Amino acid sequence: MAEIDPIQCAKCGACTVVCPVFQASGRESLSARGRLHLLEHFDPAQASAAYAEILSQCLLCGACSSVCARSLDPPARFIAGRERLEKTAGCHVLLRAITRKALGNPALLATIASLGHPLLDLLPADSGLRLRLGLPQNGPAVSAPPSEKTPGEQSRHPTLAFFPGCYATHLHREIGAATERIAAAFTGNPPLIPKQQCCCGLAAENAGDTNAAKRLARQNILAFAGDSLPILTSCASCYSQLCRYPELLADDPEWRAKAQAFAGRLLEFSTFVAQAMEADPAFHFAAPATARTVVYHDPCHLRFRSGITGPPREILRAIPGLRLSELPNGPQCCGQGGLFHLAQPELAATIRSRLLYQLEQAAPDLVTTTCSGCLIHIQQGLVHDPARSEVRHLAIVLAELL
Repeated sequence: MAEIDPIQCAKCGACTVVCPVFQASGRESLSARGRLHLLEHFDPAQASAAYAEILSQCLLCGACSSVCARSLDPPARFIAGRERLEKTAGCHVLLRAITRKALGNPALLATIASLGHPLLDLLPADSGLRLRLGLPQNGPAVSAPPSEKTPGEQSRHPTLAFFPGCYATHLHREIGAATERIAAAFTGNPPLIPKQQCCCGLAAENAGDTNAAKRLARQNILAFAGDSLPILTSCASCYSQLCRYPELLADDPEWRAKAQAFAGRLLEFSTFVAQAMEADPAFHFAAPATARTVVYHDPCHLRFRSGITGPPREILRAIPGLRLSELPNGPQCCGQGGLFHLAQPELAATIRSRLLYQLEQAAPDLVTTTCSGCLIHIQQGLVHDPARSEVRHLAIVLAELL
């Protein structure tokens, strides 16, 4: 890892104002400014366990980059630092390691999911394990098969490819099925779903395992190399990571151009729907049976890295019977952060509590988002609230109103 030029960081502190971890902890070492200072003076390869813990306690949400007057990318520096760490960090190292192993091996993940479904369906609705895994509280939806297609549908030439992500592929298949229905409603054809696709690699790279992230990137690029269709993804975190493939493979002459071509085909879910609605003014989603107040939760990966905040709101405002409400203090991080909530559960819960307080003030009937990780974490935070809002993926909300 190249040494950090000490004059690059102005030490202005703008990052501390927006950093969820600093706001929750009040510790200077847990701000982007503090971590950059450590990286400037100490080699992570010789780091103590305390230093490793500090590098672990970052969501990599990108909030600091969005306000940096010198256009620095602190999360990229922290990932590079984690790659050099010789120390393990975090309160749940084993659980995080097992999760990374499964996400990096599609066959293993599919096997675990298929073997686990019969057992998971037996879990009580309020089981802590069910909540930990982000399973729905009425279990059958977990094992619901992918949407069935008639022979006529299967013979049509698709105009979109689809990257569901691990969560929608193995646990909440109804998200993938809903996305397929919406894609077919606008294009007239079901999307193409290459079987060879795998985890986007976000968890691996965030943990400093860049080699695994690159391997997963190459596998996904190959999986979608058979055509030039736009690639729709309904998970905000996956979309953000897939967009990073050109950067991830920038030093690989064989894959650099392939990664750029792949990233150029990506289509984020809410953007796809908003553009399709604009292109077809006659199309309208139906009104829900009863009027509802809805809050859209902005995933950090979309808000900061991609700047996608308008399309989901445009969609919701266009649906009669839905009243879009905003949080009193604006968008808030949920604290999930990929595997952050496994490595730092107490800190993640503290960050989430700030969001839950804002949701309590807004008192929506429905909270919706496009990030699978955010969805799990918010659901877990609201489970013991008797007056809790319903929390659902935007694709499912929209598919029910077709």
